[in-house]
Amino acid sequence: MNIPERIAALRQKMKECELDAYIIPSSDPHQNEYLPEPYKTREFMSGFTGSAGTLLVTAEKAGLWTDGRYFLQAENQLKGSGITLFKMDEPGVPTLNAFLKSELKAASKVGMDGKVLSLQNYETMQKELEGIELVTDNDLVNDIWKERPEPALSAAFILGTEYTGKSAAEKSAEVRKALGEKGADATLIGACEDVCYLFNIRGNDIPCNPVLISYALIDKTRALLFINEKQITAQVRSFLEKEGVTIAPYETVFPEAAKLTGTVYLDSARTNVYLRSKIKARIVQGLNISSALKASKNETELRNFDIAMEKDGAAMVKILKWIEDNASANAAGTANIPRISEYDVSKKLLEFRAEGKDFIEASFETISAYGANAAIVHYAPTEHGSALLEPKGFLLLDSGGHYINGTTDITRTIPLGPLTAEEKQSYTLVLQSHIRLALAQFKAGTTGLSLDTIARQPLWERGMDYNHGTGHGVGYLLPVHEGPQSISKRPINEAIKLGMVTSNEPGFYAAGKYGIRIENLIVTVPAEKTESGEFYRFKTITLCPIDTRPLVPGILSQREIDRLNAYHEEVRTRLSPYLDEAHRRFLEEKTKPYSEK
Repeated sequence: MNIPERIAALRQKMKECELDAYIIPSSDPHQNEYLPEPYKTREFMSGFTGSAGTLLVTAEKAGLWTDGRYFLQAENQLKGSGITLFKMDEPGVPTLNAFLKSELKAASKVGMDGKVLSLQNYETMQKELEGIELVTDNDLVNDIWKERPEPALSAAFILGTEYTGKSAAEKSAEVRKALGEKGADATLIGACEDVCYLFNIRGNDIPCNPVLISYALIDKTRALLFINEKQITAQVRSFLEKEGVTIAPYETVFPEAAKLTGTVYLDSARTNVYLRSKIKARIVQGLNISSALKASKNETELRNFDIAMEKDGAAMVKILKWIEDNASANAAGTANIPRISEYDVSKKLLEFRAEGKDFIEASFETISAYGANAAIVHYAPTEHGSALLEPKGFLLLDSGGHYINGTTDITRTIPLGPLTAEEKQSYTLVLQSHIRLALAQFKAGTTGLSLDTIARQPLWERGMDYNHGTGHGVGYLLPVHEGPQSISKRPINEAIKLGMVTSNEPGFYAAGKYGIRIENLIVTVPAEKTESGEFYRFKTITLCPIDTRPLVPGILSQREIDRLNAYHEEVRTRLSPYLDEAHRRFLEEKTKPYSEK
């Protein structure tokens, strides 16, 4: 069936169930950002492949809500589907709940699958859709999706304390201590990355996300891991038992939840409605204790991150040289060197990363976007039909890797030949925004909203902006997008704390023309203590040259130029030992001090 036929089939099932509307979020039972194949229901029903979005279908209308990262992509993918795009947070665009309120009469019924709907979203809907009945026991997509994939069941592997810095037993003890402080007796954890963090295990149940589909329960005496037992080897079982962790079948989390007494602590954003319905005990809500613990990396994790950055930086130097060599060949019209595409770049970069020691997999699907494609924030090239590089304009390359030492995420915008004056100015302003954030000093307790303003200021002064966050948390051999911190326009009440690893990635996108983004990872470190209090700053940990050829003189301050040159000196010093002579010469050229004199 094509998309309109799938929507028609859904409407028929809605009619049979006496539902006036049906909601399909981008989620699974664990509220993972990147979904296992069997749970890509919103993608299956809409054709939109972005990682964030919600599909709503009524008897007469269908709409998809997504954020600014995906506006251009969604516009392209929804053509001919009969689904209207609602651009979230844009002026005049109603929220999904507001739209439902205006479309439906009192006592209407809205259906959804409670096994994939977060408790947080459900509670918000209850407040905002008063008078409308919410029905959460309907998985209407399952009958339509005749060839729904089976879940992946990867083997768990152990991450030793030489990488984690803390044992699973120590982490369980920290959770129990926090439970006592919160007046709770137990916590149920649905976030897969939190479960893996707590028990020092990893897997590959979701591509580019080294996690295992699992739940955890920790109370005063027990630490339980609910997982398909086929995924647990004898070695992992022995390891977990020594750490005081009991393994239980995945589905037994539900009857176990029903037995809980006293007070249960839940993260409503990462707990599905179905699991919540099984709990009869008193509930208190808040951020997962494990999420707060894993956000601030310890000294062992940060030392390992530095090693991962060196390995990854060497791969990046190789791809930058490879692109430049091929772009030069294209410019010269060399007949015996075939032109390369966006997809060729992403494939070659993966090869370079795989040459590094302890590389596991890409941390997300590489964004290799040339020219106008780079204005699509989360564009991903395909083997057939991706754009060929030309000896002009920009290539935007956003990529990352999972190593045993940590996770990387880096973006470079690469000039392939002549640039327009507009492209050069936009590039310089984006780099200025990037450096401003890298140089920021801020008081303890500052949230990402204030820091986001610092980053955007150079662009705002020219009437320019970008439609995505400036920074997200990054996991340690866990999903590349990690909370709770965020540097963005969203008013998230979460301070940027010591040890947090966060991205620094301002950008600018001219639809139909070009896109620019420059991204490094930064870690929060102490700056100074004064009479006014304690202050923090950022230490940049990503290591890779930033191209200075597009820079327009007169925009960067001398302090910003000095920061860029100091960064390049560190890049050259730390990456040179990983490279052969040809790549060292290339690195030296790309990290020469920049001067406007």
